[in-house]
Amino acid sequence: MRNNKHQTAYAPYQAPNFEKLKLPKPLQKIREDLTQQEKMTILMVFGFTMVFAFISLFSVSQFKELMYDSPKSRVEQTFNPNPNPQKRLDPAPVMDYTSTVEQVLKIKSGSKVTEREFNGRWYFFERQGDKLAYLDITKEHEILENVSRRLLWIFGLAEIALLLLSMMLTRSNMRPIMRSWKQQRRFVADAAHEFKTPMTVIQNDLERMLEHPQDTVMDQVENVAGALTEVRHLNNLIGDMLTLAQSDADVPMFKFDDFDLAETVHEVGDIFKFSAEERDQKLEINVPETLPMYGDEQRIRQLLIILIDNAQKYAGPDSVVTVKADQKNNSIKLSVSDTGSGVTDDQKKHLFDRFYRVDKARSRSSGGHGLGLSIAKWVVQGHHGTIQVVDTVPHGTTFNIVLPKTARTRNGKEK
Repeated sequence: MRNNKHQTAYAPYQAPNFEKLKLPKPLQKIREDLTQQEKMTILMVFGFTMVFAFISLFSVSQFKELMYDSPKSRVEQTFNPNPNPQKRLDPAPVMDYTSTVEQVLKIKSGSKVTEREFNGRWYFFERQGDKLAYLDITKEHEILENVSRRLLWIFGLAEIALLLLSMMLTRSNMRPIMRSWKQQRRFVADAAHEFKTPMTVIQNDLERMLEHPQDTVMDQVENVAGALTEVRHLNNLIGDMLTLAQSDADVPMFKFDDFDLAETVHEVGDIFKFSAEERDQKLEINVPETLPMYGDEQRIRQLLIILIDNAQKYAGPDSVVTVKADQKNNSIKLSVSDTGSGVTDDQKKHLFDRFYRVDKARSRSSGGHGLGLSIAKWVVQGHHGTIQVVDTVPHGTTFNIVLPKTARTRNGKEK
């Protein structure tokens, strides 16, 4: 058997939590009242001050050593000459160390070179017994003070300038991060709301079915149909959210190949012709006979379905939905327009935001959840294209898409 008598149990390492450091109550109250941004600003100011203070002191000390090197060496060599003739300097003057001098200077015998002020001037002193070597360094001292003041001013102004610049850059860099953070929080809140509504409907339908356990399926067909509709809505919602999540994670989801865009447009148009008749609308397809391009055909098909479906939902009866596509130079221009009531300029700014809907009540009743246009924008960007929303003349909304006819590599070159 193994002897566990001398085994020692070690507690797992825990990183220090500086937030729990005990501070005086006034400082603790101030810390609690500060926002995270204010704390970071104070920390940045403190850090810059410490760094520049160290650099300033180091620079002054180095300049002082450079200025005092020669006179200090002369005083040191007065009593101990340098054996190397090439490095030997003129010795400093020597005077008797009298009791009068002792009362003023109080320098110990054998001590190192000392810098002292005497009668308004600065000297280097070194004592050996009853002799005192001295050298006037007033000129060097004045130069050192002037340079030190200027260096401190320079470093102080440089610290302020760099601090302001760093704060501006930090705030500038934090804006997209904070914007993304707000969008993420809104996305989570909207997603929770979108999930809650169908789940509540399904729960209510199931509870009503449980109240009548003897009923047949035909007796409860309305509740079953309602629950099934919400389940389909949830499946669509989860699929769209999964697509956007994969796009955020940079998961490769495009398969580029040659295909005929005109053929794809006609195929999608055939799908929506029946729904256009049901809505008392007209669907017009205006594309050339062939329009070859290099891209992901399934994603382009998804883009067309989203835009045409969105146009039909919001255009209203007696409206016209038009799909156009043509080639210009090495780009393909695609547009989906309607003659509905249109959208405002403020709504245009948010059309591609996730879970944004112009008319939430109507979108909910039509099965929309506000992710379609976000996916449409992602498809266009995945093809290195652009998408814009403009007004249809005289009224309505138009989505203009510009796609490169050929694929682009990561360095921007065409294949």
